[in-house]
Amino acid sequence: GLNVQGYVQMVGQGKHEAALDIIMKDLPLPGVLGRICPHQCEEACRRCEVDDPVAIRNLKRVAADQFDPRNVKIDCLPSREEKVAIVGSGPAGLSAAYHLARKGIFCTLFESLSKPGGMLRVGIPDHRLPQEILDQEIEIITNLGQEIKVNTRLGVDFTVDDLFAEGYKAVYLAIGAHQGISLQIPGEDAEGVRQGVDFLRELNLNGETKVGNRVSIIGGGNVAIDVALTARRLGAKGVQLYCLESREEMPAHAWEIARAEEEGVVINNGWGPVAVMGDGTATGLRFQKCESVFDKEGNFNPLFDAEKTEKYDAAAIILAVGQTADLGYVDGQAAIKADKGRIAVSETLVSGDAAVFAGGDVVSGPDSIIGAIAQGRKAAGAMDAYLGGDGNIDEVLATPEDEISLPPFLMEIAPRNEMGILKPWERLIGFEQVEKGLIDQGIADEAARCLNCDARKFEVVLNIENCKECGYCTEVCNVGTFGPASIFNTKGYRPAEVKSSDWCVGCFKCYFSCPDFAIDVAEVIA
Repeated sequence: GLNVQGYVQMVGQGKHEAALDIIMKDLPLPGVLGRICPHQCEEACRRCEVDDPVAIRNLKRVAADQFDPRNVKIDCLPSREEKVAIVGSGPAGLSAAYHLARKGIFCTLFESLSKPGGMLRVGIPDHRLPQEILDQEIEIITNLGQEIKVNTRLGVDFTVDDLFAEGYKAVYLAIGAHQGISLQIPGEDAEGVRQGVDFLRELNLNGETKVGNRVSIIGGGNVAIDVALTARRLGAKGVQLYCLESREEMPAHAWEIARAEEEGVVINNGWGPVAVMGDGTATGLRFQKCESVFDKEGNFNPLFDAEKTEKYDAAAIILAVGQTADLGYVDGQAAIKADKGRIAVSETLVSGDAAVFAGGDVVSGPDSIIGAIAQGRKAAGAMDAYLGGDGNIDEVLATPEDEISLPPFLMEIAPRNEMGILKPWERLIGFEQVEKGLIDQGIADEAARCLNCDARKFEVVLNIENCKECGYCTEVCNVGTFGPASIFNTKGYRPAEVKSSDWCVGCFKCYFSCPDFAIDVAEVIA
């Protein structure tokens, strides 16, 4: 929901404060997101129709690195009497607190861990997200008047009823999913077997954790990759990752898998653990071959070949097959509804009581950071409405943006400017940040690749007399410029019914594919 085109242009012009002003009208934590957001927005970037997507995430990081987000002026409405309790200070809780502050509503965030940040703090290794960056961006929220209390656990130190008794008018549960999932195999409780989330939490909170020389990691997702890369940085020589999925089916991002292999992690696809070897102390794992992970309906239903087995000797076994929420605190609290290991909510994120809201991973299950931030924003609007406000996060707080001057339109193939990264052998020395950020010239060049497709309009001009109805233009156009399939004939289309689409981004593919010079593309100047 960001004005991507706006902040990309500001970054390209070196106006980093203006870029952050545009970004932070809609969300907090720009430096965090600029490093670890999964950037699904880039998959939808119209530049994909030309060559490669604009580096939307990396340009967000540039803005946050070049101008301290703590110095951005954040407009807030006058303070109100109502106050809100937020349980959990991960991305969902921090996002809700940020947007409530802008609505003039004071919050206290209750965090069970010794440091704020939730999974951002304990689930992301330093080589991806330095803790000082997280600290700085949490400070943005506390500078707005929001308070964070650590070492305070729901169900142990307080209840939801206690919060209402203390005068909080609404409660937002953003507790996350911090509990690893068990494999339910023999020997799993042996010494040396631990959960990946526990492994990362201990390291991030204490600065150290034990790991053996030979490590076996179970799982094919991003957490499993993070665990594997962390084990290598802690000195493990033999790190073997086993997962049910084929390489193509692995839920981890392809670039993360590639980096893991660059750093010496061996990935074993198509193997499922059968048992932990050892008598009370783990000595290794036995596996059997996984022939398929999903059934014909697409449901998770692994099929194994018990005749094909393998074993790996390792004293350290780390499980990273998923996380769930610890809902032990729900017992006896009628204000919270739970269903299948998650908190159940309405469309407006309300749980059992009208004043109790919930969001983030405790509702959705493990999701992306941007998904949790989006739920925090939605919850802030819902709580504002419950407390008598208009519930509108956008219109009330929107302010005019700097006028953006579009450069002349020029379509050319321009390679994506990638960030520099540490060499594989440099990464294993410690936890220095692997991605170094865009260099100066690359910043302007990358911003210039933006097509400004939300600010430009193009028209396809067709010379019907020259058109031979070959249909090449319909084949190369991926954005529907040449109309719905119902108007196409067997040779291509009926020229008289062709109309330009509002989605045209001026990629010129149709122009270059036309053998009869019957097509021209022009920018419509308002």
